[in-house]
Amino acid sequence: MYEAFIDLDELIVRCRDKQAKKFIKEAVACYRAGAYRSCIVATWNGVVFDFLHKLREMELLGDGEASSLLQKFDKLSSEKKVKELWQFESDIPKLAMTKFELLSNVEQSDIERLFEERSRCAHPSMTSLEEPFEATAELARYHMRSAIMHLLERPPVQGRAARERIFQDIKSEYFPKNPEQAIQYFQKSPLARARLTLIKDVVLGLTVSLLTENLPEDERARQFSAIHAICSMYPEKTREILNEKLSDIIINKVGDENWDKVIVYLGSVNAWDNLSDACQLKAVAFIEKLEIFDNKGYQSSLSSENVDILLKAACIGFLQDVVYNKLQLPLRKLLSLKEFCKGKLQDTSIIKIIKTILEKAIPQATFNELISMILEEDSSLNEKIQPYLVEKIKQAFLEELIDGLIDISPEDTLYEVIEKRLVSLLDSASIEELLELRLHYNSNSFLLSRKHININSVIKLLNNSVIKVFECKKLEDLLELKSKYSDSLFDDLLLPILKENITHIVSKFILSYSFENAVFNANLLLEIANNLTPAQWESILKAFCDNSQISGSFRCPGIFASLFKKSIELNGCVQPYWLSFRDKLNTFDNSDKNINRLKQVIDSYLPAE
Repeated sequence: MYEAFIDLDELIVRCRDKQAKKFIKEAVACYRAGAYRSCIVATWNGVVFDFLHKLREMELLGDGEASSLLQKFDKLSSEKKVKELWQFESDIPKLAMTKFELLSNVEQSDIERLFEERSRCAHPSMTSLEEPFEATAELARYHMRSAIMHLLERPPVQGRAARERIFQDIKSEYFPKNPEQAIQYFQKSPLARARLTLIKDVVLGLTVSLLTENLPEDERARQFSAIHAICSMYPEKTREILNEKLSDIIINKVGDENWDKVIVYLGSVNAWDNLSDACQLKAVAFIEKLEIFDNKGYQSSLSSENVDILLKAACIGFLQDVVYNKLQLPLRKLLSLKEFCKGKLQDTSIIKIIKTILEKAIPQATFNELISMILEEDSSLNEKIQPYLVEKIKQAFLEELIDGLIDISPEDTLYEVIEKRLVSLLDSASIEELLELRLHYNSNSFLLSRKHININSVIKLLNNSVIKVFECKKLEDLLELKSKYSDSLFDDLLLPILKENITHIVSKFILSYSFENAVFNANLLLEIANNLTPAQWESILKAFCDNSQISGSFRCPGIFASLFKKSIELNGCVQPYWLSFRDKLNTFDNSDKNINRLKQVIDSYLPAE
């Protein structure tokens, strides 16, 4: 699983320890000069210094075994015990494998062989004097490569300690959820230049956890980020690991209750190419039984969790036919699914499936359904929809056209066609219809549910139509409409007309014929209060006292309290007509709470007696 050929200069760059790197530079120089025995000796020196550097790194991390070995080496060095130092060196491959799991069995054998041949190169007495040991270029290069790839390029933690550290890092809430950032993180961890066994342990450990454990979504996101990062760092190795083990894990460890996790995993990690037939059959059966809609209530609603699973299934090659069959839904349901998935349709797999089904439904679709079918990402589908939509526009109702104009892009060629037809219908609509439409499309719930920019353009068209119709209406008709609709535009248009007809408004108030009518007329007075003359004020206050439909109305005393405050704002003081009005209020029944509140408001502005 190694690279076919590695350049000598790249071997130097891969060394982690500076001191060890110097020896490898020396080894490379010897190799290029043809001094292959010196090359092997320098390579072994690099191994020794790299091992010592790793011990120091592990000591800093609190490894007692590493600290003990360092103390032993320092003592032997200071006491110049050559024989014991020789033994320490010869034990390095065994210590690296058994004590610290830095090497595998095969790698240990390679490093031991390097030590043996280093001894042959450095000590002529260890071979025959008649036949001195001759190191070849191939042997020297082999030892350099083995030393660097087995030991010098790797961080000091590789075995059980490395696994524990990596899983602990992933469990941290600060581990990156972005795979690119996770790669950067792992490049400074034991996974940088990791042995196959470590890669295998981490990949399979994450896989088992993702397939079988009910973890918080936040932790699962970190695990997926980690496994994507490892797949990017070691694509061939992870592919071989998953091809060999994934099917067995799924069959032997995953219960029926966790098959949703299998689909999410396969769709996310893209590891389904060599899945066993048994696994594929179970995956197909799971998707066939997956309920996209919840039919328990009065109306069926989408199951967001199951839709997410279906979207993952659409990315899995052997499940795409099953997903296609699953999406053979009534058009209404399919369009609601499309709308629900709008932010997730970047995946071309699900787009292709939905598009194929929508194409077949075009001829029978209604106007609103055709509008909903439009895919911003697919002009070819939109071109097929257009001729049918043009015909439907001619027959569409006002609300359908408005919804269509809101849902379609202004750059779309159909936008102008719909707008032209809409304007034509608006021009012939009654003011009641227009106010109802404004009430609906200006409502908070509607505006919150629609994020389209052209909602403002539609409201502008409605406003222009209201203004046109308004100009043709008589005052009494407008007042009748005001009593039925609460509309800010209508009120703004009506106010100048009210101010032009103050005498008429005052007369209407004086002649109020019911409690409801009195309240409506009193509110009109509030809008024109700034323009009332003293004589009109007196007439209004007299009417309050004389007309029981006004004074007896539950809300009118409160409106008159507001009129009184407006009068104070306009004049800066209490006017005489309000004082005489206050005296007349004393003639009313003292048990009338509304009248009493009005008295209190007026009294609060009068000097204390």
